Amino acid sequence: MAITLDATTKSIDLTTSSTADIDYAVSFVDMTTTAFTPGDGHGTINTAGTTVIVAAPASSTQRGVKSISVFNRHASTSNTVTVKKDVSGTEYCLFKAVLMAGESLQWTDGCEWSVYDATGDKKVNSPVNVGVTGRVIPINKVGTATEGTAYWYSFGKDAGFAGAWSPGTPGLNGRATDGTTAADNGSLTLWTPTGSLYITETAATTTTLCTIMLADVVWVNTGIVVTTTTAQAITSPTFPARDLNGSTDGEGYVIGLLTTTANTNAAAISGSTVTYTNSAGTGSRTATLLAVAGDQIPPTPVIGNVVWFQLAAGDKGVRSIQSITLGTSLGGGAVSLIVARPLTLLSCTQVNVATPRNYSDPGIRIYTGSVIIPFIKNTSSSAVTLTGHVVVTER
Repeated sequence: MAITLDATTKSIDLTTSSTADIDYAVSFVDMTTTAFTPGDGHGTINTAGTTVIVAAPASSTQRGVKSISVFNRHASTSNTVTVKKDVSGTEYCLFKAVLMAGESLQWTDGCEWSVYDATGDKKVNSPVNVGVTGRVIPINKVGTATEGTAYWYSFGKDAGFAGAWSPGTPGLNGRATDGTTAADNGSLTLWTPTGSLYITETAATTTTLCTIMLADVVWVNTGIVVTTTTAQAITSPTFPARDLNGSTDGEGYVIGLLTTTANTNAAAISGSTVTYTNSAGTGSRTATLLAVAGDQIPPTPVIGNVVWFQLAAGDKGVRSIQSITLGTSLGGGAVSLIVARPLTLLSCTQVNVATPRNYSDPGIRIYTGSVIIPFIKNTSSSAVTLTGHVVVTER
C-alpha cells in the first residue's frame, strides 16, 4: 500500500490514547517536476491526543510516505495508537493497534502494517482461532457378527469406549435423546460448552474393509410388534434441535430400523414403510425400503443390523413419525425405529490403518446432547473391531 500526500491540505496524524511515551520515526520522498528529495521526521509524544507526524507537502509537491515506526517506550503502560490520513481536517483511519509496553507498530511502503512485541517478534492475529478449545475423544468398539456385505451395523450396543448404548423402554412413541439419560451414556462423550461445538477431525480403522459412518441418533422407540403387518401408530415427541440448521424441523434427519434382538424372518423383506412428516411440515409422507441387499430387511437379521428407509422424493428430512407398517412378519426378536442425522463417512481401505480426515473450517456443527454412534457398512459377515478418534472443537 502506498501513501501519497498530493496537496497542502493532506497530512498523516497519530492519535494516542494515554500519556505513555511514544517514539515515532517517519521517512518520505518529496517529488516535483524537477526534483526528488528524501526527508524524514521523528519525535516523542507523551500526551493523549493527535499529533501530526508527516506534515503536508509544499505547493506543487507530492510527498510519498516511505515508512512509519511507532514505539511504546513506557515501562508498564499500554497506549492505543491510531494512524490517520488528514484531508482538509477530515481524518481517515489507516491502522489502529494497542501497543503494550515495549511494543512497536511498523509500516513500510509496499508492505503490511505489523505489530511487534517487546522481544521483537511479530504478533500474529488469528481471529479464527481466538477462544478455540478442543478435545480428542477416543473410540474403541468390539462388535459382534454383522449381517454381511452391503448391510449396515450399529456399534451402539457394543462394549468399549464409549460404553454400550441402548434404546431404553420408551414404547412406540419413543423418546428424544439428550445425551444425559443412562441409556445414552454409550454415545461419544461430549461436554456442555459455553460456545459452539464442531467436529474438526476424525480418524478410524477397522479389522475388515468397510465404510464407517458417524451419526447423531435423535430419537428411538421400542415396542414394535414384529408379527403385526398392519400400521402401528406412533406419536413421536418433538425431535431435538440438532438438525442441519440447529432446529427441530429435522432437515438432514433419516429413518432407520435397528434390530435389537435377532429376528427370525426366513426371507428378505422390502415391503415395510414408515409414515412421517417431512422437514417442511408436510404430513402423510411415506418412507420405503428398496429391494436390494443392504436396503431391505435381510433374512434372520442379526442384532445390531440397521436398514435405512428411502424418504419420499424431494424430502430433505424428517420432523416426526406417525406409523410403521412391517408388511411381512419378522417372526421373532425385536426392532426399534431410529431417526438420525448422518455426520460424516469414512472409508477403511486398509485394515488396521487409520487415516485422519480434517474438515473445512469451522467443521461439522454438533450440538449439546448429541448422541453420536458409529455405524459400519461391512464387506463380510465377520465381527469388527473399530478404533479411532474424533476431535471436537469448541468455538
